[in-house]
Amino acid sequence: MSSPPNPTSPPDSTPGQEPLIADDNPDPDRDDDSTYGSLASSSTSLASTVMRFRQENGRSYHGWKPERDMQHHVFYLTFDGALYTCPAGKEGPPLRRVLDAGTGTGIWAMDFADTHPGSHVIGLDLSPIQPGFVPPNLAFYVDDLEEDWDFSKPFDFIYGRMLAGAFTDWPRFMQRAFENLSPGGWLELADITFPARSDDGTLAADAPLARWNEHVIEAGHVLHHSVESAKHYRQQMVDAGFVNVQERLYKWPINAWPKDARFKEIGMWSEHNFCGGIYGLSVALYTRALGWTAEQLEVFLVDVRKDLKNRQIHAYWPIYVVYGQKPE
Repeated sequence: MSSPPNPTSPPDSTPGQEPLIADDNPDPDRDDDSTYGSLASSSTSLASTVMRFRQENGRSYHGWKPERDMQHHVFYLTFDGALYTCPAGKEGPPLRRVLDAGTGTGIWAMDFADTHPGSHVIGLDLSPIQPGFVPPNLAFYVDDLEEDWDFSKPFDFIYGRMLAGAFTDWPRFMQRAFENLSPGGWLELADITFPARSDDGTLAADAPLARWNEHVIEAGHVLHHSVESAKHYRQQMVDAGFVNVQERLYKWPINAWPKDARFKEIGMWSEHNFCGGIYGLSVALYTRALGWTAEQLEVFLVDVRKDLKNRQIHAYWPIYVVYGQKPE
């Protein structure tokens, strides 16, 4: 097999890398910002807006749960409606077999199957929470990706999203993905990493949100499920044998603090997503690794949510997108 002379390339310059400019006149009590109308007034209006967005952009299928898939919508906004960023299927032969590793609700796999009817898509997860009525070219299976992979045929594209903390041995995952790709196939991972960052110092080190980040990172290391895994994906792909490896950094503002309309909208959705899901994200880490009680966590998260809604805190979540190709 031949491979390009340079196995890695420098990170691309993307719209998420430059410092974000804060809104000069934020009003934390106002829910009818001109960027998104009254979307933030309730989860019902948020869900209906996602549905409208999906209908306008040709995305529809049975079993979709708006209240569970706000995060998927944030990725849509981040990637301008694209499901992934690497060259897979955009150049050369079509994608015949695709694996959604850690499929979760299955929404990415369903969207991909809808828009790529010639692809056979497999969604794999530990939890059987996916809908039963799906596109005919999609199948969901319950399995553990940390166990041996026993697929009968290789894939042309393997995709994974928001898998931080999912695995104890990421280099092993990279190697298995490499072994289960056809020559010329692609692996892409899109993931959040911690801590939240602030380019202008408005996220103080002793703020509840900053302390929450520290606790989550500490707990992840105690449980051998690091929530900082995305920082190492690029090198791990190179070590596994991937070529044409690219790393891109995007930013999800914690709320609607940016001046830019696009980032303001992303921040609004991000705030809703995290404020609603932060207990579920935290409880196992805090109780199993740090010895907190659920009641102690609930009290602490009151102030963390206040920080997440505070437009004077100009923080964002770093989102890494890393992809690489198996040599042909």
